[in-house]
Amino acid sequence: MGMSSMIFDNVDKFWDIADKTIGECDTLAEFTNKMLEHGDLLSGSSESENIEDSLYEAWQEKMSKYRESVL
Repeated sequence: MGMSSMIFDNVDKFWDIADKTIGECDTLAEFTNKMLEHGDLLSGSSESENIEDSLYEAWQEKMSKYRESVL
């Protein structure tokens, strides 16, 4: 397995964890705090540079889907 393959696998693991974690959180701050514990999985990727922005976008997407299901 090449280094870039390992980086991509770790990024996938991070977002798999995020997908599971986001449903357990009531606030963006809670989600961000929980996910920053797994930030090491993004090492070597471009996503490590703006992890909080990426988490914010994921949170907004969750909220958008929630709003659509309520309507």
